[in-house]
Amino acid sequence: MFQSIAKTLGQLSDPRLRGVLVTAMLATLALIVLISVVVGAGIDALQATGIAWLDGLLGVVGAVGAVILAFLFFPGMVQVISGLFADRVAEAVEARHYPDLGPARDQLVTEIVADALRFAGVSIGLNLLALPLYLIPGVNLVLFYGLNGYLLGREYAEMVATRRMDRAAVKAFRQQNQGALFAGGVMIAVVATIPILNLATPVLATALALHEHERLRRQGAGHQEISAIRH
Repeated sequence: MFQSIAKTLGQLSDPRLRGVLVTAMLATLALIVLISVVVGAGIDALQATGIAWLDGLLGVVGAVGAVILAFLFFPGMVQVISGLFADRVAEAVEARHYPDLGPARDQLVTEIVADALRFAGVSIGLNLLALPLYLIPGVNLVLFYGLNGYLLGREYAEMVATRRMDRAAVKAFRQQNQGALFAGGVMIAVVATIPILNLATPVLATALALHEHERLRRQGAGHQEISAIRH
């Protein structure tokens, strides 16, 4: 994985990736603001007691709640941004590191968006269910990174794999590499929670997932060749 991380960071200055990175960061920033505003507005709507000090207290609670919920929603919603830029990021990475792959299959925009929205819904739903446990010190960090690491590792793996595999092959690949994909997902979840750096999550995560996919795919192919020779 460290090699995949090094390749990802080493290409950030690539002109083919730079424009996508800036656009994705602006889109991610807009998403964060949108989530915070929507959540904050929803909580503010409950502040109708007519009692000044109580409304003020609810305002503070609402502001903190908006930040917390936006934080929880972010790993799921960022996948929507990633889906929009996945092809451009993947093409830049493949052109530099994997020119032997050839063109990927054509994917409908509706397919990409539907997959991204499906993941966002699952991620937000599970994080909301886990919200009571997030209030327990110690448990909250382990649970947050464990849950979102699993979800992000699985989703980004599927996102890059479906560019060249059918659904059955993607499922088999995911099952064969669960440990590595989980570790990659935790790494993505960590990046998604670091201020400023999290704006680059769509690009960094997609590039990292693609490098990991190629590493694991070629590693698996190599093991199959060795097994065939031995038999």
